[in-house]
Amino acid sequence: MRKPIYLVLFIVILALGALIWYKNWQSKFEAPKQGTQLIGFTIKKDTSLMAVVGDLHYYGFIKDEDAFKYALEHTKDNTPGKANALTIGNNTIDREARYKISQSMTAWQIADVLLNQGELSTCDHGCPDSNFDPELLPGGDLAPTLKEKYSGVKTYEDCTKAIGHDGGQLSSEQYAQRTGIRRCVAPDGREFTQGKEGWSDVPTP
Repeated sequence: MRKPIYLVLFIVILALGALIWYKNWQSKFEAPKQGTQLIGFTIKKDTSLMAVVGDLHYYGFIKDEDAFKYALEHTKDNTPGKANALTIGNNTIDREARYKISQSMTAWQIADVLLNQGELSTCDHGCPDSNFDPELLPGGDLAPTLKEKYSGVKTYEDCTKAIGHDGGQLSSEQYAQRTGIRRCVAPDGREFTQGKEGWSDVPTP
């Protein structure tokens, strides 16, 4: 009598283990978030497949890199890849292309977008620093806009300190000597005048 009981218990445990494994595997393909907006994702001409997958994981678009590569290999590719396309299995992802994806998409949905829905983006006039538009922070949250980032700039002095990687400009010394006025354009486009309160949203021509 005991052997059949042990056999049944073994089968039950085995089935439960298989079910848990299956659910865990399937969960790796699920969307990381819900209700997020579409984001532009550009794959540049020298980008590797490892970089694409790594970026999507780092910025919160996919839960698991190996599961996503599996989705890329097993999603139907309906478009022939261009000469410089990335390859994964028998499928291709076009470089120099822009894709619209979101963190609310499953790995299968993002795989379909990358394989079949790219828009040409050659960066003839220069590529943006970020592969994502709008720009994202690590983890996938939206980066602050320039207006949000520089909302604390309230005076000419603040403006001069804010000039840097994001832009901004001081009027020339020649202009100051000729007019007696010093101006500063902040990275968010607002113009400040030394000794004057407030700012102008439209810089002086």
